[in-house]
Amino acid sequence: MKRDVTKKLVAVALASAMAMTAAGCGGDDAAANSSSTPASSEAASSTASSAPASSEAASSEAPAEIAKPDTISWWTHDGLNEENGAEQWFAEFEKFTGIHLDHQFIPNNEYYDKLKLAFASHEVPEVFDLNGANLALYASQGAIKDLTPYIKASGLWDKVDPEIWDAIAIDGKVYAVPKEVPSAACTYVRGDWLEQLNMEVPKTYDEFLEMIRRFKAEIPECEIGLTAPGVKSPQNLPEFYQGAQFGFYRENGEWKDGFAQENMAAAMQRLQDAYREGLLDMEIITNTTSTCRDAWYEGKVGVFNYWSGKWGGTLQERLETNNEGAIALAIEPIDGATYSFATLSGLCISAEVSDEKAEQIFKYFFEYMHDGGEGQLLFQSGVEGVHWEQDGDSVKPLPNLADPNAVTTSVWITPWLSLTPMELTDKKVAQADAVVNSLAITDAVAVQTPITPVSETLNKITSDLELEKADILAKVVMGEMTVEQGVEAYKEVAEELNVQKVLDELNGK
Repeated sequence: MKRDVTKKLVAVALASAMAMTAAGCGGDDAAANSSSTPASSEAASSTASSAPASSEAASSEAPAEIAKPDTISWWTHDGLNEENGAEQWFAEFEKFTGIHLDHQFIPNNEYYDKLKLAFASHEVPEVFDLNGANLALYASQGAIKDLTPYIKASGLWDKVDPEIWDAIAIDGKVYAVPKEVPSAACTYVRGDWLEQLNMEVPKTYDEFLEMIRRFKAEIPECEIGLTAPGVKSPQNLPEFYQGAQFGFYRENGEWKDGFAQENMAAAMQRLQDAYREGLLDMEIITNTTSTCRDAWYEGKVGVFNYWSGKWGGTLQERLETNNEGAIALAIEPIDGATYSFATLSGLCISAEVSDEKAEQIFKYFFEYMHDGGEGQLLFQSGVEGVHWEQDGDSVKPLPNLADPNAVTTSVWITPWLSLTPMELTDKKVAQADAVVNSLAITDAVAVQTPITPVSETLNKITSDLELEKADILAKVVMGEMTVEQGVEAYKEVAEELNVQKVLDELNGK
């Protein structure tokens, strides 16, 4: 990479407020359903194939086999750590593949700062992961490889849900391969309270509000009708947003300003009305995720939107521990509401890696972890005898090395969020009903959140824009502004910060 590009990357990254958070808990903004498939990128003519030459072309040389690299350098900030058997895992990987992984685990809060310094000093790891905002930033600066040719040549393209590639693509090119499908959020309600009140699961907005009203009026334990960590996330409040977006979103291939749309005004009115009636947590503006979870665990809350899958199991277990017979019931979205996945993150290959080495890394590392067999099992469940043991036709997690009271359910890839299906029929993974039920809902209806492209203007104004929007929304919800006043206030903010230029840049105008 050229030194001036590296300097620009570091400078822009420092200026970009939205590029400083690591993936894992989902951003505040969920985008509208993606509608286009990324444009095809022709495979580079130098891309080798391990398939044998056709007998009809016997006179030509067979494509060269892709050589196996001796080492691959890899940085992580999540997943398996030393205390829970990382050393054994890396030894197992080397035993299986013959490749040494030169691995560094970076604390999550230091990861992006150290990655920027690594680029500045040209000591970049060959493989590392990037979340949405950072992925777009690094791709725009030519800091990471376009992986589209490798993906298509490998066959991985056809194994993965097209919506995944669409959501993670930037200008039709894929620069990162997700380790797993992102988590999606769904709404949990107190199923035992529904039974107690002889009520059906709500299917419309009016039924949803009536459920909360009756929870608060007729269930003595219900102190909070619905809780959420703030009001600016459509993902956390899908029943009130009903497709509206707090941030920028893509619709039919065009990026739009969600806060300026008419449906956002309707969402603000719903939130204001519900807050005024006392159906929402009175502390919703200042809530944190942990305070919301704690209130749910204590049995004070009737409705809480949170991640499906493993968290569905946790919400049930912790709730029932404190409230015998309580049920955390995941429900399908009511009419008009949209459940969404977290913004994708993925593994990248540094642009400083040669094309030859990048091809090797993709084949023997990226493909291996998604092979549906030995490699995928290793990345999902870890080392046999250390992290799991065979139990009939299933993988039985063993006690966590660092905490014997817990078990190791995943190492680098969550088994039930795998990007490609597990083909080994004797390696099933048992899941609690609460995990299965919530996943079934989000797998069926949740939409992917596409990565927002880089806009230099947006990088400059993000902090001010987010603060202004959050302030307007909070004042509207609490009744300090009417919806009409909020709409007009945002028009002034958008004009002052030149949001139209942001849209032009996002749409390549």
